[in-house]
Amino acid sequence: MLKILAVFFWLLALSTSQLNALDLDEKLKLVIGIYNLKPISCEIDQRLIDDRISPIGDIVFNTTVLSGNHDTSCSTCHIDEKHLTDGLPISIGVGAGENKSDRQKSTGVIVPRNSFTLFGRAGPNFDAFFWDGKVHEIDDLIYSPIGEGYSLGFKSPLAVAAALPILARDEFLGKIAFFNNNKSLSEINPSYYKEKFNAANKIIKEIVISEDKRYLPLQKAIKHAGVSVDDVDLAFIGNSLASFIAKKTSDCKLSDWEKYLEGDPASLSVGQKKGAIIFFGKGRCAACHSGNSFSDFEFHSIGTPQGEFGTHIHSQDLGRGEVTFKLEDRFKFRTPPLIGASKTMPYGHNGVFKNLESVISFHINPIPFFVKNGWTSEKEILTYGKLLSSRSSKLGFIEIKDRNELLSVVDFINSL
Repeated sequence: MLKILAVFFWLLALSTSQLNALDLDEKLKLVIGIYNLKPISCEIDQRLIDDRISPIGDIVFNTTVLSGNHDTSCSTCHIDEKHLTDGLPISIGVGAGENKSDRQKSTGVIVPRNSFTLFGRAGPNFDAFFWDGKVHEIDDLIYSPIGEGYSLGFKSPLAVAAALPILARDEFLGKIAFFNNNKSLSEINPSYYKEKFNAANKIIKEIVISEDKRYLPLQKAIKHAGVSVDDVDLAFIGNSLASFIAKKTSDCKLSDWEKYLEGDPASLSVGQKKGAIIFFGKGRCAACHSGNSFSDFEFHSIGTPQGEFGTHIHSQDLGRGEVTFKLEDRFKFRTPPLIGASKTMPYGHNGVFKNLESVISFHINPIPFFVKNGWTSEKEILTYGKLLSSRSSKLGFIEIKDRNELLSVVDFINSL
């Protein structure tokens, strides 16, 4: 907030003639200095790097060894060709099958949130995970649905976040049936809080000593790492996944924006430079999309339409409110970082925005979205008022007044 005020007073202090006298690069140089912007997309928290256990994380990430019905993996929703997302509005979990190129035809179970990219998640400053922030490191404690992460043996909030899908019915455990539920589903799904952690540990212990040949690659990797079977639990799996994700996302190239920060003025087009100035200036985008990750890691509502599916009662998605149980947190979601955002469409916690222009326009004014797209359901016609009332007051200060300005902001985000 102080940085935003600094930019405001800087603009106020300059007369219009002074400001216009500066060329685009001079203006951006001032913005970069005020915000102390640096390239960080390739930065990795070195504490996560562990070549000993990373191969174990590789196996868990890319194969189905820990899913209840052996039909899903982390790579089901985090696909290399999709910038480690799945490219769908909302994800498909158990029963999705191995055909990752045509998920629209899948008969798997809907997981009613948009899959987020894993790029940047291993960065040293990334401390809030999932759309609702249900894994959040605050004052050296990792808050999560299964307890305080460090005390359970997890080495980072990323490790906790990586492990949680393994405990989720629709993402990993399997479909509930009248008869013959798999053992993972039967033992983990009914448990809560730390008991869910303990139930998962029991299943994992059975897997690593099983004679089932499907588990042999995982068992060999554990043995090769010199890890005792007694030390393999959910926390160990989470730490292995975090190490693998860190290694997988560390080999990246500087974006055009980061090349600009490194001193290459030709890396951005004129339109992108104009978009950057609007982004940090009158567009007020940096009020929430701040810092080098382009996120304040806080929780805000833009009044995103609920759609047909949600994680909570009556197909709603209450967002942060379901974590804090505070009325004022209903429909708030974590500010998504924008690094690589152009590669991760569609947008929003439920993927209702098909492209960047659509979601930026919605920030400015949500009403034309419904005029153009129609209400998603009769439910929205009758209930959108409460969503509209939840919109952040910061959105009322956006000063983008023509489509060319909007498109220049889109161009700028394409450079990130």
